[in-house]
Amino acid sequence: MGGRILVWRSSPPRDKLRARVLSVVATKIRTSHGVGGLTSTVGRIYEGYLLSTPVVGRGMVIFRDPNGRRMVTTAVRRVLTPGEDNILYVETENSVYRIAIRDEQPTAATATG
Repeated sequence: MGGRILVWRSSPPRDKLRARVLSVVATKIRTSHGVGGLTSTVGRIYEGYLLSTPVVGRGMVIFRDPNGRRMVTTAVRRVLTPGEDNILYVETENSVYRIAIRDEQPTAATATG
């Protein structure tokens, strides 16, 4: 890992995700179902908006489009912050995701109806 120290935390730094809607790209990098090999979902990319900090014990939700389509994971086990400001690794009960934050600007949420 190039001498960098990776630290597992129960949650990512609060100042990074506090009260923000962030545009993210989540890539599934591992799944526990594919113990003997890869499954078809490893490498799948989910683009959308992370509305809250991943919380240990709860599913992570990424909203994928304005119509409400979303990706919901199984319960989060732990969150890795590798020292890069725009990257998180989230381990769930079934998978590991690499979360790349695409922007730092809070996104205004609008209600339609």
